[in-house]
Amino acid sequence: MENIDNAAYEKLANDMFPGLTMFVRDVNLSPVCASQYKPGMIILERGFTDATNRVMGMVTTHRYAILSNHMANFSMFEHGTNWGLHVAQAGSHFKVLDIYEYEGRTQILLLHLPNDERWKIFKNAQFSIEAQLIETSRERFRVKSAAEPIPELTQNDWLDRCSAP
Repeated sequence: MENIDNAAYEKLANDMFPGLTMFVRDVNLSPVCASQYKPGMIILERGFTDATNRVMGMVTTHRYAILSNHMANFSMFEHGTNWGLHVAQAGSHFKVLDIYEYEGRTQILLLHLPNDERWKIFKNAQFSIEAQLIETSRERFRVKSAAEPIPELTQNDWLDRCSAP
């Protein structure tokens, strides 16, 4: 993947960025765990990653905000939980775009990378749209994080499901 031409970059951008949706999982991270996230790093999540598309206030200290256009919608399999459950497949890669602190809460902004070998391009490449995604996500975090939380997403079942970093 070292020698990528402009057409391959353009195809990747056209596959990655249209239709991005924000999903979140709210957690309480220790300072040591939170300090390990750095913008630009690539994370491999070996297990499935649960998140919700229902974004409002939070009752935790940290929020993973995941920008993705390929999370699987599992909400139709919920039985009265009303979580808005979406799942990234096991073995997904995420790029840390930003760490943003606001009024005692922290957002860790992640970009869900392609589920094929093209994720490796993000080790050394940055797309110009990333700056815009960061600014838009920060603004949304400022507005949403202090809003009233969604009751179903403050229950222990959901918080336990999302508690792993």
